[in-house]
Order: sequence, then C-alpha cells, then structure tokens
Amino acid sequence: MDEVSSLDQETLAVYRAILFHKEYDPKRLADLVDSSCEEVEAALDRLSQLSLLAPSQVAPGQLRAVNPSLGLKVLLQREERELAWRQQRIEQNRAALAALAAEYTASGWAGNLDGTELLDNVDDIRIRLEALAESCTRESLAFHPDNTLTEGSVEAGRPLNERALARGVRFRSIYLDSVANDRVTKAHAQWMAERQSEIRTSPTLPMRLLIVDTSAAIVAGLPGQAQPSALLFSSPPVVLAMRALFEAYWEHASPMDAPVSRAGGLTPQERKLLQLLATGLTDEAVARALGIGVRTERRIVAELMERLGASSRFEAGVQATRREWI
Repeated sequence: MDEVSSLDQETLAVYRAILFHKEYDPKRLADLVDSSCEEVEAALDRLSQLSLLAPSQVAPGQLRAVNPSLGLKVLLQREERELAWRQQRIEQNRAALAALAAEYTASGWAGNLDGTELLDNVDDIRIRLEALAESCTRESLAFHPDNTLTEGSVEAGRPLNERALARGVRFRSIYLDSVANDRVTKAHAQWMAERQSEIRTSPTLPMRLLIVDTSAAIVAGLPGQAQPSALLFSSPPVVLAMRALFEAYWEHASPMDAPVSRAGGLTPQERKLLQLLATGLTDEAVARALGIGVRTERRIVAELMERLGASSRFEAGVQATRREWI
C-alpha cells in the first residue's frame, strides 16, 4: 500500500489560500503563502494525493479545492483503510509465527536446530534473561501481553535495568491498554518511562517477547506447554523477523497515559473487542486477549450494545458493521 502524504503546515497554507482566494496559479499562490513555486507545486501534489483537490468542472484541466468537511471525511476513510491493512498484516505475521512456534515445539526438535534453544523451566528462563540483559548494548524491545508483574519480580529486575540504562541502552516496551488496571505493572512501566524509556500500549499483543539488540529474541509462554517454557532464537533471519513484528505493533501503539482516542466513535480497545467477538471467541477468550477481567469485558459489551441500540449481540454485530466499526 502506498504511503499517504502528510498535511503539513506548508501544505495547509496552500490549501487555505486556494479555498479563500480561489487562486490556483502556482506563482500567485507562492506570493500569497510567501513560498517558492517549487514548494507550492509540491504542496499541490500532496493535496491531490490527499484528495483535497479535485478536477474542476468549470475549467477543464484545472483543479478545485474540495470542501474541508468532505476532505476530512475522505482523509479519515483513507486512514481507516490503511490502518485495517496494517492490522491485517500484523495478524498474518502473528498467526504465522505462532503456528511456527507451535509446530516447532510439537516436533521435539528443540535444541537440535542451529540458533534455537528450548528453555523448559523457570530457572533456565531466568538465567537466560539475566544474561541477555547484561549483554545488551544498544536496544531492548519487549511485548508484555499480560499485566501480572509482582513486586518481587520488579525488584529483582530493577538492578539489571538500571545497569543497562547506565550503558545507554534504549528501551522500547509495549504493554496492554489495560495496564492501567494493574498497580504493580503500571508503576514499573512509569518507573521505566521516567528514566527515558519509551512505553506504549496496544489493545492486544501476540506473545511475550524480548529482543536484545539484533542478536537474540526470546518468546515465552509457548502454546500447548503445561510448564513455563520459552524459545530462544539467535538466528539473524528469525531475530529480524521478530523485530519487524515488534515494529509493526509499535507503529500503531499509543503512548502510555495519552488521551484515549475515539476514532470513528470507538477506543482501540473497544474496536479490538468487537473484532475478537466477530471471530466467534468466547467472553473468556476475549477478556484474556485484552488483559481484562470477564466482568469488565461483559460491561464493555453491554455499553457498546446500548450505544448501538441493539437488543442482542447479533444485532450489535450488524449495527457495528453498518457503522464501519468492524
């Protein structure tokens, strides 16, 4: 999908001049906005890409300004389509990686493939995590798909984090939107943020993941495992694939404590909840994916049904589809 041009201040100034002065000649527009002809022509190209200029019916071969209200609607629709495309790409990557992890674990080949190691007990996992933390020199990336940190685990890991921060390691972590509901996890995330770590949140996350520099990635909580387990990857192609997955989620995650955006009338958590329900998941499975309690999930569903004026979940699904919420 092509990258959408941005509506920067220079482009906005040209758009305003066209709207209020009915002027389309690049030279005269350049005088109006105190800019060069080349910059104005580049702005005109961006406005055309953003569908804020359209062919004129009065003067064939020329362009006219689109009404700002209509332009806003077109921009929002474009952004929603792009977001849906990116979300689909993320889900495809997640499904492929989850299937690969499950197949690998079921095969019993752990430890036999170059660059991959199965860690099947808590002590081994902790030892590896500590070694990775001490070896990190540039960047640490992490998914935190559940809000279950304990005060003991936070205190145990804090010296490792402090030493890494002192070495200049850049931390980027994504927590669930529901992190606000867990006191210990939120306090740890805020502690990291106060030390210049970058913290964002997402409605859902595909796995527990840690990537150290570009040398190692560890995926914990493997499907079908009764005991704590993890896969440690050191193969460069696998680590780079994991990093690409992280970047895809990072791009659409929100800064922690940022005002909640209701694009299209929904928060990201509400939109994801509707998408998960539409796949046929139970309330319990949806709540687990969002990192919230079942009672909270059902309360959100009830509030959405009320907003949609629906008397059943089926009717709510129909109404949500009509409003393009899912």
